Amino acid sequence: MYTSESELYPAVVRWFEKYLKGKHPKAEINAYDTSRQDLSEFLRRHRLHSFFTEFETYVIKVDITAVIKNKNQYDLAFVECKLNPINLNDISQLLGYSKVVKPRYSFIISPGGISAPVNTLIKIFKRYDILEYQKGFKLKIAQWNKVGQEVDISTLLPPGEHF
Repeated sequence: MYTSESELYPAVVRWFEKYLKGKHPKAEINAYDTSRQDLSEFLRRHRLHSFFTEFETYVIKVDITAVIKNKNQYDLAFVECKLNPINLNDISQLLGYSKVVKPRYSFIISPGGISAPVNTLIKIFKRYDILEYQKGFKLKIAQWNKVGQEVDISTLLPPGEHF
């Protein structure tokens, strides 16, 4: 059992890099624990700020940030980690970050899965619209498999999304 979110980060970084390399085999992929610094500062320190014109507005702390470099194009990808079942506040936090930055991928994961209200809203009432942060891009929610050290794809929301 995890006692803090930060205990998840090393395994999530490894999984995220592997996942993104599968999606973008020709790209250079690097994932980082960015939980202790603003994204704007991270981009500045890694000399990536010039590729993101609005970077100074990225005064947010995302748990895991990946950089996808394909030729001279750079994209970002996020993972927020939670220990408890994912609730609406958690989703709202990542949704806000994602609306500002517009990452290529945005995940929220937890070994605790999702809360009952989120389950009802998304699975019963089919409110997948609450996950959209820009046209054609939605947050992905999944349970973290502690044993396999990866996302349990059978829990992925929205269902049927190309994983």
